[in-house]
Amino acid sequence: MRPAEVFYEDIEPNDIKQGSLGNCWFMCALAALAERPKLVENLFITSTKNKEGIYRIKFCKNGEWVEVTIDDLFPCIPFGGPLFSRAHGNEMWVMLIEKAYAKLHGNYFTLRGGLANEGMIDLTGCPSTTYNFQSDKVKKLLETGELFNSML
Repeated sequence: MRPAEVFYEDIEPNDIKQGSLGNCWFMCALAALAERPKLVENLFITSTKNKEGIYRIKFCKNGEWVEVTIDDLFPCIPFGGPLFSRAHGNEMWVMLIEKAYAKLHGNYFTLRGGLANEGMIDLTGCPSTTYNFQSDKVKKLLETGELFNSML
């Protein structure tokens, strides 16, 4: 088995495997971001494996870019793999981002429950809009084709 790396070959949404935390909202946002690999790479201040095992990752929290420093020690299931998220292959970028995000919020368990658009704001610094597809206003926008035009 090859040693783990921060990134191995390509960054893909399929790399992401959710663990037992219940933070699918954040994993969803991360998977959407992984559609544009450069955006994931831009989060990493430390983007290569290092012997110290220290990494710095940035997030846009409350409108300001903040840097979070973490190590590469991850909670694991006894005699098993990582307890929380992991990558599909032998790469660490998913676990590192999740750990840094958990540290930003105080601990892993504060990440249980949320909305994907909240994760996207923190990952990109860009504003976000949500649409309720059950509302009459959005239904009308869908029927007329205006929803797609407004999103553009």
